[in-house]
Amino acid sequence: MHPIYDFGVFFATSDDLTLNEKGDIFIEPRDNVILEMALFLGALGRDKSFLLVEEGVKLPTDFNGIYMPKFRRDDEESISNEANEFLNKIREHFRLGYLSLYPTTALALGYYKNFVEGIVDSISEIEDIQLDGKIYNDFKLKIVLPLDLKGNIRQKAKVFYKRNHFQENALNTRYRKQPAWFHFDPSRAPSGIIYDMPSTLSGIDDAIEMVLRKGYVGRSAMQEIIEERELNNFKRVLQLQIDKNPVAQEIVEIVDEF
Repeated sequence: MHPIYDFGVFFATSDDLTLNEKGDIFIEPRDNVILEMALFLGALGRDKSFLLVEEGVKLPTDFNGIYMPKFRRDDEESISNEANEFLNKIREHFRLGYLSLYPTTALALGYYKNFVEGIVDSISEIEDIQLDGKIYNDFKLKIVLPLDLKGNIRQKAKVFYKRNHFQENALNTRYRKQPAWFHFDPSRAPSGIIYDMPSTLSGIDDAIEMVLRKGYVGRSAMQEIIEERELNNFKRVLQLQIDKNPVAQEIVEIVDEF
């Protein structure tokens, strides 16, 4: 099974009639549904693999012990209720912040620890910046996620900073002197904004190509799906870290590239 999937939801409906050796007839789902469900169970586990079963359908005994709600084909409400139960489980999965072993999970944690945390700890101590007769000493951090992972993120970040006329300066953080890009609006002085596009995302595109073992030039639909998932995962993990720090909640915001 390919690693682009986070969950699997399957419906076991009364599609086939099976005659056993004793002459008994059973109503069973299609073999491919059972096979796919078994593959997802093996790869993702039963907390991420869901099977909704039509009443009266016989399943393999291997599925005994797995929670599988039943629905009636002629009752739309029962179908909706059982489907919503699994939908709520998926939502809870993200609400509680279960972390998957995606490459961007480690990247997001490292980025927060090595950069964001230092900015948050140091932002109140940043020296005044004087520009065109205005003084700036009240800063917030906006983390800009690229729209996609095409190409080199460092180069993409430089283009983004220059396109928006941000000014480069440096911050003395707990770890080291950190280059940073600022946006100064005279009408909002003494407030200023620090922008950062995480260059740590560089290389994810190449890593995905290696996983897919592509033998051609160009971007496949599957590659773009995986990249979108990785970006979403990076954002989710990073937001979880920000939410755990009351100071970070006040001064850090994740935004999309504009």
